[in-house]
Amino acid sequence: MRPSEHLPHRYPVFMLDRAEVVEENRRAKGYRKVTVNDPLLLPGGTLPLVYVIESMAQISGLASGRRGGSLFAAINGLTFSGSARPGDTLEVESTVERNIGRLYSFAARATVDGTIIAEGGILLHFDEEA
Repeated sequence: MRPSEHLPHRYPVFMLDRAEVVEENRRAKGYRKVTVNDPLLLPGGTLPLVYVIESMAQISGLASGRRGGSLFAAINGLTFSGSARPGDTLEVESTVERNIGRLYSFAARATVDGTIIAEGGILLHFDEEA
């Protein structure tokens, strides 16, 4: 799946190179190859954690199966235990935990080479006009 066809985000904060829906309207997985030419890298050569969070939010939007825009409502219990550097492939996945109308709660995780670098809850509010 080409995430750019399903998300309203654009360069430079479009965080996913490719994605797949693992379970329709429930779970999705996405990938981003971190390169040395990535404009988002910090001077020390790591991808800022705020962009890891953004990639988790974007894959959550795809996991929901909803069309249109969403607003990042909250982060719940997010923990970090690593980072992504040039040459790494950031793998993010998200599962819908529950939804009430247009408000969705997700369990999301980011890994590099099978090692969890971030995990926690993401809350999105879907607004078809956003």
